Amino acid sequence: MTEIETGNVTRYCKPRDLEKGIPKSSAFQRRIERDEKYLSVYLLDFFDQETEVEKIREVKAYMEKSFTCKSNGSFAVLNIQQSKEYILEEISSEIFYREKKLPHCGIFHDADDLLIAKLLAECVQNNYPLKNLTDSITSP
Repeated sequence: MTEIETGNVTRYCKPRDLEKGIPKSSAFQRRIERDEKYLSVYLLDFFDQETEVEKIREVKAYMEKSFTCKSNGSFAVLNIQQSKEYILEEISSEIFYREKKLPHCGIFHDADDLLIAKLLAECVQNNYPLKNLTDSITSP
């Protein structure tokens, strides 16, 4: 698996993982019941679009080939370098962004999942509610 060092990724956040539209740490937890080894995200730089919101729309279209995004969900954006540096600084632990099948990639780590999820939620740089993706072409 090729490591991804730079760029931005997005994660779809289900409505239950939002509080007043903002992603909670639960949005960044691996699902233990499914024995997940990584957290699924999508590389925004994979898409040849000018704006972040257009790239988010591309991710949504890509995901909806096999998954239904709920209208009250959202897409959270993380910067790879910033999130890696933040987690290293906060808890002296590393996370790794690795290609799965682009644009899909994964966030891998060996640290406490709840703590990593909390720190990743703190790293969210932008958040795009789905309801705004169809109504507007500008960033919410």
